[in-house]
This record gives sequence, C-alpha cells and structure tokens, in this order.
Amino acid sequence: MADNDKKKSTKKVEKREDKNKKFTKVVDSVPVDVEKSTEKVDKKESSEVISPIIVEKESTISNKNASFVQRLGAYLIDMFLILLISSIVTMPFTSSNNYEKLSEETNKVVEEYTNGKIDMNTYMNRVSSISYDMARETGLSSIIMIAVYVLYFIVYQYYKKGQTVGKKLMKIRIESTDSDELSINAMLMRSFIINSILVNMIVLTVSIVGNRYVYTTTVTVFQLIQYMVLFITALMVLSRKDKRGLHDIICHTKVVNVEV
Repeated sequence: MADNDKKKSTKKVEKREDKNKKFTKVVDSVPVDVEKSTEKVDKKESSEVISPIIVEKESTISNKNASFVQRLGAYLIDMFLILLISSIVTMPFTSSNNYEKLSEETNKVVEEYTNGKIDMNTYMNRVSSISYDMARETGLSSIIMIAVYVLYFIVYQYYKKGQTVGKKLMKIRIESTDSDELSINAMLMRSFIINSILVNMIVLTVSIVGNRYVYTTTVTVFQLIQYMVLFITALMVLSRKDKRGLHDIICHTKVVNVEV
C-alpha cells in the first residue's frame, strides 16, 4: 500500500511539473509575439507617415504651372510651323496672275508713300482697296489655312492630350481644371480665342459677302480685339499665381509641366 501511495504522489508531482513547463513556454513566447506585433505597427505607422509625403511631392511636381517663357516659346514654335505648313499647302492657289499684280501694286503704293508722293489718307485708302481685292482673290487659300489651323490646334492637340509640337518641345500641356480629361468643346473654344481662328473666319466671311468699307472696318476692329486679347492674356500669365490666361479661365483649362 505504501508503495502505491508513493507512486501516485510521484505521478502527481510529475504532472504539476509538466504543467509548469507548459505555462513557462507560453509566458516566454508572449514577449516575442508582442515584439513582432509592435514592429509591424511601427512599420505601418512609418509607412503611413512617409507615403503622404511622397504622394504630395509627386502631385506638386506633376501639377507645376508652366511659366510664361515656356508658353511663349511653344506659341512661337507652333505659329512658325503652322504658317510654314499653310504657305506650302496654299502655294498653288496664291500664284495666279491677279494675285501677283495685286502684290506689285501694293509694293508700288508703299514706295510712293515712302517717297512722299502720296499722303497718309490716300495711302490708307489704296492699301485697304488692294487688301480687299487680295482677300477675295485668295478666298480658297484662306479656307484651306483655317482648316489647317483647326486640324492642328483643335483636332491634333485634342488627340495628343493637350500638346502641340511646340508644347511637346517645351514639355508642357493643357489640362482641364474641371475633369481628368480635356473636352473637344474646351479645345474648340480655346483655339477660337487665342489662335485667331474665329477672327479669320469672320474676316473671310466679310470678304465674300461684304463691300470694301465693311471689310476694312471689320478687319480693323477684329484685329484690334485679337491683339488686345493676346496682350491681356500675356499680362495675366505674367502676373497671376496660377499662370492662367484669359482663354484658360473662360475654357476652364490650365497649362502645366509634363516633366520636371
């Protein structure tokens, strides 16, 4: 009996020791798990702190407004290119005998005025008359030139995501301030205002249906308006913080850098 009691007590002691060992293992493993979870939290918090800084930096770089020099450079490149293309395309229609005679007559009037043979009033009347005859003579050329302007500044620029050749070389592009993508209506209105397309269409129409006086008056008034729009736009781009011109505000657009 004594031996059986000893065996039972020994087994109880062993069981208690086993339980103590298991509890010790559990307790020892807890700090490791806590440390791992703490490290994960620290990494998560650090990534959350760093990521907004990175995103903010990238958005600032991609949305940097184009400078006046960049926009002027792009405008001059585009105008040179478009005038070159227009002159090549319309060359067959501007080499007629009547056009050459009118050109010679214009040079003759300028020479007479320079030499003092005619006064200012006579000079202006004769030049306006010749200009009207030349406009009617080159009506088809004007239509082709307007079509080239529309294809380049509206269609081409729209499908190139707000970039012309000049803007691409200057690393800038047009973006909408209202949505992620430019609309064709915004490009249409923008080009009508800043690229003289609307003025050219009005002048062409008047040269076909109007008389000399109406044509001269229309050309003078609308060219003056166009020059004023260009001047005001240049001042706004120079002075405004967002570098937006008159046409940008009307059409809800802006010009930004593509790369830094």
